[in-house]
Amino acid sequence: MSSNTWSNLREKFRTEKRCVETSCKDRSAAASSEDEVEPPDRAEIGRAAWRYLHSLAAHHPERPNAAEEAQAQAWLASFVQNYPCSHCAAHFVEVCDAMPPRTGSREQYSVWWCEAHNKVNEELKNETRACDPQKLIAAGLKGLQLDELNERMSE
Repeated sequence: MSSNTWSNLREKFRTEKRCVETSCKDRSAAASSEDEVEPPDRAEIGRAAWRYLHSLAAHHPERPNAAEEAQAQAWLASFVQNYPCSHCAAHFVEVCDAMPPRTGSREQYSVWWCEAHNKVNEELKNETRACDPQKLIAAGLKGLQLDELNERMSE
């Protein structure tokens, strides 16, 4: 994907109001009543998104043709552009620009998503994970996070 794509998205997020969406907020545990249904906050959306993205990468073609690679790149740009937290999306544009997505194989794509996830985790001061392609793909094919796969393997 050209760096022009990320430049265009960077400009879009630079000129938009930041963090005005409900999903861009962190939920306060005290503010919620049991009867009230609230939209998910950015942490909940992030956890669900990462689970989906790692699974998506594990189902990426082992040897994609040019059209499949272009489709994966276009999908990623659309996902970032439409992510419900513009603050999060703007940061992820920087990740994509600094380390362009690798869609040349299932293994490359799975490792790239892991490395991108680690970059976000570093920014959030969260723990990072080892990006072992076989474990990433095994977990993703089962819809699991790496920690969940490791727990199941140790049982």
